[in-house]
Amino acid sequence: MNLKNILKALSIPFTILALSLGYQLLWNYLRWPKGDDLIALIIDFFNHYGLWVVFISSILESALLVGNFFPGGAVIFLSVIAAGHNFPRILLTVSIVCVGFFIGYAIDYTLGKYGWHKLLLKFGLNEQIEKAKAKLIKHSFNAIFLSYWEVNLASITATSAGILKMDIKKFFRESTIALILWNIFWTILVVSLGKKALDLITNLIFVIPIIVVWILVILIRMHMQHKKLKNLTKTANKS
Repeated sequence: MNLKNILKALSIPFTILALSLGYQLLWNYLRWPKGDDLIALIIDFFNHYGLWVVFISSILESALLVGNFFPGGAVIFLSVIAAGHNFPRILLTVSIVCVGFFIGYAIDYTLGKYGWHKLLLKFGLNEQIEKAKAKLIKHSFNAIFLSYWEVNLASITATSAGILKMDIKKFFRESTIALILWNIFWTILVVSLGKKALDLITNLIFVIPIIVVWILVILIRMHMQHKKLKNLTKTANKS
């Protein structure tokens, strides 16, 4: 393993960490409300504008590149928190989020299929897209499911599926399954944590441990692969 390969492998968690830090710095700089004040503001906002905000935010968040700069994930988290323990409201909110994400990923797929993604590669996403393509070729569902937990990663996978001209019915089917399962997971987590869920998107104390674990998993995986390759090389040399 060399430093260059390690940095490439860690590019995604480092990017997410940088974005999380940027969001928090912006949040503090603009002196946006937190805690109960933020919840009250969001509830009033949704009561005034309705769930259209959630729908539009979901589409923007799942659009390749746009999602890196648009805090749609925060809006979705807050919308579920704002729904409180109103089960019909939660179900409606999550359904709207799923539809919004589905449309966003369909747009990403189209960008990849018709070559428009080349305009976005200038923003440094080439490495991530190539890795996503390699994973899709091996096991498409695993690649989709294991990346759809995070919206920006999912948009890269969806774009890569388009580049590979993956069967659209298969892409939509596997994306729908992954979307529903991950949104159910995040909804249960947010509902369980309640207002504390805000810490997951506004407090680096909670973000950093997750990133650290993610980095450790990547490093351990790379070490095991390197060790396996080294052993295979030794075996081949002995033969």
